[in-house]
Amino acid sequence: MVYLGIYGGLLFGIAGWYFGRRNAAKKNELDEMRAYMSAKSRSLSWYFTIATIFVLMSLEILGHSIGTIPSLGILLFVHLGIWGLTFIILQSRMTNDPDDTSKGKIQLLQGIAIGVSILIIFATISFLTVDWRFMLVAILPVLLNILIMRKKQARNDNKAG
Repeated sequence: MVYLGIYGGLLFGIAGWYFGRRNAAKKNELDEMRAYMSAKSRSLSWYFTIATIFVLMSLEILGHSIGTIPSLGILLFVHLGIWGLTFIILQSRMTNDPDDTSKGKIQLLQGIAIGVSILIIFATISFLTVDWRFMLVAILPVLLNILIMRKKQARNDNKAG
């Protein structure tokens, strides 16, 4: 049954990638901008993956052994999640009109997605290590995210008014 989930997920992932590329080719969306966004989001996801590797190594050094399979699952989740999230953010920023003032909703949604992603990552680490103090570490990145989003919202309000 375990193999069904592993290889079934792999099969559905490859099928989604193939049919997505085929549909994009039909709509002539496979251009240089999409290639740039894909390469940039892949690069950024590797930075987050390396940071996650250092966090997992630090947990091991501190005596919180997670195990091989959960560690690989966390790495895969972080890598693919950040890859998709940064691609969506790049796509929304590069394809929208810069003079359009209605993009405040998109920025708010992006900020919420980033904050929820941070909370999910730290909640997963807290759950796997059975140590609630790792959730306290999530407070600083979430607060920084809120401050940045409020500053951007104020800048957009001043620009619109």
